[in-house]
Amino acid sequence: MIQARRRFFDSGAFDPLRDLILEKGLRPEALDLGNSTAPEPQASSLQPKAFPSILDCGCGEGALSGDLPGNVIGMDISKEAIRHATKRYKQATWIVANGMRELPIADRSIDFILSVLAPRNTEEFSRILKTDGKLILGVPGPNHLIELRTLLNANAGDFEEKANEAAAKCAPQFAETNRELLSYSQLLNCEQIADLIQMTPIFWTSATEAKTRVLELTKIEVTISFVLLTLVGRDPGSRLRDQESRLQQLKIKSSRKQSGRGPHSLC
Repeated sequence: MIQARRRFFDSGAFDPLRDLILEKGLRPEALDLGNSTAPEPQASSLQPKAFPSILDCGCGEGALSGDLPGNVIGMDISKEAIRHATKRYKQATWIVANGMRELPIADRSIDFILSVLAPRNTEEFSRILKTDGKLILGVPGPNHLIELRTLLNANAGDFEEKANEAAAKCAPQFAETNRELLSYSQLLNCEQIADLIQMTPIFWTSATEAKTRVLELTKIEVTISFVLLTLVGRDPGSRLRDQESRLQQLKIKSSRKQSGRGPHSLC
């Protein structure tokens, strides 16, 4: 599967996703400290901003973050994936670790956290992200691979609520500030199809006849769709108020159950 992922990413089919991630602010910018009236800025008057620290949690073989400009840390539970990432992207730091447990990262040390098509440890993300940092989540869009899923008789509505579900799970620690849909058509040849289905869990749970139909394809045009969410950490006061509000709601519900009155009871 690791080799299939690498070949598929190298084919360029997911390049728009890489580009969109870069647009989220993961670039250093030059800060002009010279005289604004000068006709041309001098090299000495331009000081680069510090490269951001980036954690790609659930990075796989590093295809989405290995080339990012910055101090990149990639983390994945797969030793094989990290081995491939280490060989290819030597400028980054790669760690074998379970992203759903305590992360081997210092408190408030990360500018950006990437979590694309991966499980999310929001408690740990909240601990390691700087106060002005950003959490960037990538989830499948509503029509992601809908043509392939139709051939496999998969439920076409499975991805409809992915973005809302992701935002809701992060809500106790993070507030959503931006949501962007990326959707485009991509013509795949037989080699790309063979690699893609190894990355697609629904293929392995589909009926034999449906699998055969897909494996016999020589080409197919598919919809590739992702939703990228940008979130920022909630301040402790806001989180405490949210917890108190939820506790108050639970007390009200409990009181109504004990009294036998529904929420709209008048007697």
